[in-house]
Amino acid sequence: SAPARPAESGGDACAMDITQILQNAQSPDAGTRQQAEQLIEQAKQTNLPMFLITLAGELANEEKPPEGRRLAGLIIKNTLDSKMAATQSELSQAWLAMDANLKQQIKMSVMNSLGSQVQQARHTAAQVVAKIAAIELPLNQWGELIDALTQNVTPTQSPFLKQSTLEALGYICEEIEPAVLAVKSNQVLTAVVQGMRKEEPSEDVRRAATVALLNALEFVKTNFENDMERNYIMQTVCEAAVSDSLHVRLSAYECMVKIAGLYYAKLAPYMQALFQLTFEEIKNGTDEVSQQAVEFWSTICDEEIELHEEMEEARNTGESPDQTSQDFVKGAMPYLVPLLLQTLTKQEEDQDDDTWNVAMAAGTCLALVAQACGDGVVPHVMEFVQTHIQSGEWRFREASTLAFGSVLEGPSKEVLQPLVVQAVPIMMQLVRDQSVQVRDTAAWTLGRICDLHPEALHTTVPSGQGATSYLHELMRPGGVLLEALKDEPRVANNACWAVHNLAESFDVDDDAPSSPLTPYFLDTVRALLLCTERPDSSENNLRSSSYEALNTVLAQSAQDTMGSLREIVPFLCDKLEKTFAMQIVSNDDREEQNELQGLLCGTLQVVIQKLGQQVKPFADRLMQLFLEVFNAKNATVHEEALMAVGAVANGVDRDFEKYMPHFRQFLVVGLTNYEQHQVCSVAVGVVGDCCRALEAGIAPYCDEIVTLLMQNLQNPSLNRNVKPPMLSVFGDIALAISGNFEKYLQVTMQMLAAAASTKVDTDNYDMVDYLNQLREGILEAYTGILQGLREDKHGDAFLPYVPSVCSFLEAIAVDQNRDDAVTRTAVGVVGDLAHTLGAKVAQPLSSEAIKALLREGRKSPNTQTKQVASWAQTTVKQITGGA
Repeated sequence: SAPARPAESGGDACAMDITQILQNAQSPDAGTRQQAEQLIEQAKQTNLPMFLITLAGELANEEKPPEGRRLAGLIIKNTLDSKMAATQSELSQAWLAMDANLKQQIKMSVMNSLGSQVQQARHTAAQVVAKIAAIELPLNQWGELIDALTQNVTPTQSPFLKQSTLEALGYICEEIEPAVLAVKSNQVLTAVVQGMRKEEPSEDVRRAATVALLNALEFVKTNFENDMERNYIMQTVCEAAVSDSLHVRLSAYECMVKIAGLYYAKLAPYMQALFQLTFEEIKNGTDEVSQQAVEFWSTICDEEIELHEEMEEARNTGESPDQTSQDFVKGAMPYLVPLLLQTLTKQEEDQDDDTWNVAMAAGTCLALVAQACGDGVVPHVMEFVQTHIQSGEWRFREASTLAFGSVLEGPSKEVLQPLVVQAVPIMMQLVRDQSVQVRDTAAWTLGRICDLHPEALHTTVPSGQGATSYLHELMRPGGVLLEALKDEPRVANNACWAVHNLAESFDVDDDAPSSPLTPYFLDTVRALLLCTERPDSSENNLRSSSYEALNTVLAQSAQDTMGSLREIVPFLCDKLEKTFAMQIVSNDDREEQNELQGLLCGTLQVVIQKLGQQVKPFADRLMQLFLEVFNAKNATVHEEALMAVGAVANGVDRDFEKYMPHFRQFLVVGLTNYEQHQVCSVAVGVVGDCCRALEAGIAPYCDEIVTLLMQNLQNPSLNRNVKPPMLSVFGDIALAISGNFEKYLQVTMQMLAAAASTKVDTDNYDMVDYLNQLREGILEAYTGILQGLREDKHGDAFLPYVPSVCSFLEAIAVDQNRDDAVTRTAVGVVGDLAHTLGAKVAQPLSSEAIKALLREGRKSPNTQTKQVASWAQTTVKQITGGA
């Protein structure tokens, strides 16, 4: 009989009873389950088309068990879909290569399943339809699909068919580029809005339609340009926003949020209605939907903040902006801010950092309103804060603390400064409140003050023993922040953030004799180290927050704390050594070990950098530990350890030579790890550090290093951001080994010339930025090579490459998109050519384009660029006789 034919040739799973196999694949018994999974995999490998036809038949058969039908659909979906781009490409190719008639059979079965009585079957069918569409529609195949789907949504069809069809349309809109669906956008939109109408009796259909609209909004641009169509869409969304169904309301508000982001310029006629709907929902709605109503206003704030920045930029350049802000937030502010403040008091009793609720959404929105409206927001907030900050009810104390912390960015310093000075002692008091929620938010608010208004902390205030300052009260032993580091993890985490911000605000120069942090340095370091060792430090990200704060405190240390820094090194070494003896029983143990090693290497790197040459007495032990760390097979740890080794090389200079035979293999591992491009990038940086430290001593390792760099640069899978530093490092190698670089000159110059010919889409800012970085890397390489060859009087070896380098410089000279760093390195290369090769390059360096480049360099607002350009111009004049 006809149905038996595919089964005969579809592999074991098809020859056997597929229903039974699908049931076994979900068995609680591991042996049964494994056997079924093996049969499924075997059938897939043996005859994929027949296997998929069998599964599609199972999915479409109303008499089969629902769970088995759902699994049949999922297996089809997984043979078409992968999150990995390379695998997805293979799966797509396998599907496209199948016989067209067989594919048609599968599609028909899946399309028929959309009308199933069984929810699991039709829902899975909708996913499969979308996955096939994602492969075929961009290639102009399955052209009849959208017509067939929109037919399914006509009023006479069953609610089941309409619901799953709208789900499929929603998935298709989510997965496929808008341009692919542009021709059919009217049809899709009509079907979706039809399903959303309040007259639609099925709640499931309305919900599926509203989700589909959410996914379709990207490509209804032309419909939004048309007043009538836009009015109809907005009316339908607003009607859905007052549906009795929670799910329909939620999806309708999600649509509003997305419309605010995509079509801000078209919102004016609807703002009154949207204002009323969102306010009512925030006041009286359920938490989940209220969050989206608040998010609507957050999105409007985001749009207006960005538009104000663009308007400001346009004013400064004398241009007119593309679009202006309609200041909806300013208009709504007198009503919106009090509503948000009330909403802040809807906290949950036991909420933690992972909970997102309407109170937290309101805090985020209030911060955005402050940035959008500036000073106007302050009186509304301060009235609420002054009324409730001393309230007996924790919710009001916490809400007023959060409100104050949220408006510290946006309003002017003049308005905020006196309020911050008054608020600091109150916040210090609240960090010791009986309620953990209040303590947590007060510590966060102090962190915001340390970040945005650190000058307020230097205020002097009277105390029992004479005068003191807020800074002293925060940072002294037993002071507010150091005590908060012992509090519950969530509070301690915010205290770490406050210490980090405070230390960063001092911005201490490397050679500064002292800093305001010096009196508190040792106590703060001790308190943070104790915090890293807390048994609960894995909660609320506390361990990494403590290390981050510790690193900032260490990095901001002045000369008068060098003695303490030297004492910290052995202590940190002991801590790192202990991690090697940790008991590793589970994956979690391994992860904890890796995290600790990465954090400690990061801290040691900061200390080593700070100590400079004073690190020499500790270098042997440090290198021994770092080499042991490399034995861990973890990319993050490798990255941190590589940076720490680079810091050692910078500190010990030529003494690094003794470590190089042992370190070489790990440097090679880093350089070949192109898949984890951050590790590869750091390894390239370490090559530069080793070149500067060892100078000619790097020569024995250069054959291997240059070969690896060349292989990487030719590898199409290499992340493009690694290329600029990788090109630049050839300059470091040449500077280190001088004339010995000549043996690598030809291959290097070919590689640099190939990179110099890179073209990008100048309308894409990211690509323009990348091109500037790439060019800077190429130019740095040229500079290093010229200076290295000149050192050993091998400069003439560069002569054959002068024409191509000068062509590159001329191309840069006429590029409107080049940044100042490219100008600086380009004029540097001009000067180095003149200095190294003298009169032999007088003619190419006399071109008008290169003269113009030097003139522009001299006019740069950047002092360093000006100096380099003046030097280059003088050097060129000497060889051209002033021409």
